[in-house]
Formats: sequence, structure tokens, C-alpha cells
Amino acid sequence: MAKHSAYFSVRSLNGKHDLKRIKQELDRTCDGVLSVSVGLGNNTIAVDFDDTGTTPQQLRGCLSGMGYSVTGARMEYNTMQ
Repeated sequence: MAKHSAYFSVRSLNGKHDLKRIKQELDRTCDGVLSVSVGLGNNTIAVDFDDTGTTPQQLRGCLSGMGYSVTGARMEYNTMQ
């Protein structure tokens, strides 16, 4: 299984409420999401995922669909053993 990490820069995250909402929505709508973390100080969302279940484009689309303006994205590719 290949584990990837996607980092999205977004505008205006608003505390723990957004963190919970983002985690729940990504878990519900995107197969393969392994973990989600939100950096409130720098408005970033980090998503670890298995590429057999979702893509960075799907993750970005989900965030946009939730009303977040994604201003940038970065990927890291890893292999889990």
C-alpha cells in the first residue's frame, strides 16, 4: 500500500469546529483517508491517504465543496511496509 500525504493551504480556518468538520467530512466522502490534521495557526490541512481509495484532486474537491478556498497544495509520497 502506498501512503501519500497532501498538504492544502486554505483561507480562514476557525478553530476546533473546523477541525472536527473537516475530519468527519473527509472520512465520510473519501475512501482511503488515514489521518487528517489541521494547522490553525498557518491555515493548513494535512491528509495522509492510501492512493487506492482517493486522489489529491478528490481531496481538494471535497475541501472546496465544504466551502474552503484552497490556495495551494503540496504532495509527499511514502511507502508503508
